Amino acid sequence: MAAKKKAREIKKPRYPPRGSRSLAYRSRLMPVEAAEPDDELAMKEHRADWRFEVFWDGGYRLQASRLKDEVSLFADDMREWTGPAAAIALALKELTAEQFVIDGWLCVLDANGRPDFEQLKTRITTGKGGALVFMLSDLWVLGDESLAALPLSERRAKLKPLIPEGHRTLLAPQELDGSLDDVKRSLSSLGLGGLLARTTNRALVVSADDEPLPLVRSLSAAPKFTNQDKVLYPRDGYTKTDLVGWYRDVAPVILQHMMRRPIVAQRWPDGIDEFTWFQHRAPPRAPDYLRSAQIAGDRRILIENEDALLWMVNQAALTFHSWASRMGTLGNPDWAIIDLDPGTTTTWAQTIEVAQAVRALLELLEVPSVVKTSGQKGLHILVPLGPGHTPEQSFEFAQRVCAMVAQLKPELISLSL
Repeated sequence: MAAKKKAREIKKPRYPPRGSRSLAYRSRLMPVEAAEPDDELAMKEHRADWRFEVFWDGGYRLQASRLKDEVSLFADDMREWTGPAAAIALALKELTAEQFVIDGWLCVLDANGRPDFEQLKTRITTGKGGALVFMLSDLWVLGDESLAALPLSERRAKLKPLIPEGHRTLLAPQELDGSLDDVKRSLSSLGLGGLLARTTNRALVVSADDEPLPLVRSLSAAPKFTNQDKVLYPRDGYTKTDLVGWYRDVAPVILQHMMRRPIVAQRWPDGIDEFTWFQHRAPPRAPDYLRSAQIAGDRRILIENEDALLWMVNQAALTFHSWASRMGTLGNPDWAIIDLDPGTTTTWAQTIEVAQAVRALLELLEVPSVVKTSGQKGLHILVPLGPGHTPEQSFEFAQRVCAMVAQLKPELISLSL
């Protein structure tokens, strides 16, 4: 049996983006996060540092990028929405500036002037319904100049003159005056969900009535399952329907593990006896609830909701391998992985024996650990790591543990590093 620790390498981009996509890629959308109680306290104590505006919770956040005659619209994971939102792209071409990156919210307004997400979804999926509008919020690039280092007030001052007065498709940001509590009460009375509080480098959503607001929505239809009677586990007779049901049952647990981790999916379209390939990159026509993240030029898969998980299962992704780190801290794994990979003559009982020896050693060292199946025939021993550890430190720790156990079980273990 080989005990090993696999190191992940982030490769350089293979295909550098060009044109308006390149401009947008260099000016990624600032994450929008839910405000915590301490954040709201800071807004009250330092009101002058914050800019309040309506949070368009019935809209869909997009980044508009223009480079000369090319205008494109992208979501925060660089998924392109130029086609479905062509009316907005045409309106943006009317602006006099020929190079910019603008942050905003795609909306369809109801009869009361409030954004209606279901109407927006209908318009995007069918092309029918109310008119699209783009609620502009921030300006990140103008001409050859990046504005990211400027205060928000200065970025806004450069944004407003770009928008023709009275434009019915492109709407300028409207700042809300008053204290935090007064603004929340006003928005609640108007039937609006909350406000977006912004500083130079933070964007926080505050609920008007203290009810959680959705920060990420999907414009794609719920997953539809195909070939449901196809047998994927021949020896046991399990079909795709069985697998979808099982993953739906475990979704509340497995999604906590997957959250914000790049995922590699193992695809088995002809069943577990006919393995085909590993999928590292998000499929180009995947629904938008299958999130992705740009890592070294590739759109890596993120599975963060039940629809995304079940959509991948319908593509015959039967096993999932997650990175040992999360987005935002990819260089700092939060566990070390000891991979127990059985040899051709190793029995399952021997695999368990080795796993128990690893566990006993870790307990002697007062180090916690958990075990999981590797997806095929082995076991992974996961050791939680505190913040700030590097991949090299994780590798060295796993290597030393494997070497110590190999001394205890030389007849069962060989090292593969």
